[in-house]
Amino acid sequence: MNKNILIALIAITTFACNTQQNETTSTTEETGMADFKINSKLVLDGFEAFTKDDSVTFNMNLSDTVKVHGASYGEEAIVSKKVLLQRLQGMHKLMTNIKANDIKLLPGVDEVTFIPDGGVRAYVRWTDDAIANGVKIEHKFYGVYQFNKDHKVVDVDEYMDITGVIKAATTVKK
Repeated sequence: MNKNILIALIAITTFACNTQQNETTSTTEETGMADFKINSKLVLDGFEAFTKDDSVTFNMNLSDTVKVHGASYGEEAIVSKKVLLQRLQGMHKLMTNIKANDIKLLPGVDEVTFIPDGGVRAYVRWTDDAIANGVKIEHKFYGVYQFNKDHKVVDVDEYMDITGVIKAATTVKK
C-alpha cells in the first residue's frame, strides 16, 4: 500500500512539474509571437519609410542606442543610429525608384531554446535604378532586427552585397 502511495506521489509531482514548464514555454512562445507581429509591422514601416526617403518616420522605430552591424565589406565595427541614417540617405543620392519586393518576415528565435523572442528576420529582394548610369539593379537582402520592450530596434545585422550595389550604381556606361 505504501509503495502505491509513493508511486502516485512521484507521478503527480512529475506531471505537475512538466505541466508548469509547458505552460511557461507556451506563454513565452505566445509573448514572443505577439511581439513578432508588432515588430514585423515596424520593420515593414521602416522599409516603406526608406523607399520614400522619409528618415523622420524611419528614425521613430530606432532606439537611440541602436547598434548596427552593416553589410559593408570588411566592416567589423558597429555603427550608430546617426551613421545608419546617413548611409540610408546616401543610398537615395545613388538610386531612385527604390522598392522592397518579395518580403518574407520570420520570427527571431532564442539561440538556445528556438522559442520566438520578438525579433524579426527579413528576406527582401530590392530593386532600384542608378541615378548616375541608369542601370536597373536587383539585389537580395537579409536583415536581423532585435527590439526592446518598447518595440524600438536595438540591434540590426544586415547581409547583402552592398559593395556590388554601389559598384553597379556608379560604374560609367561604356
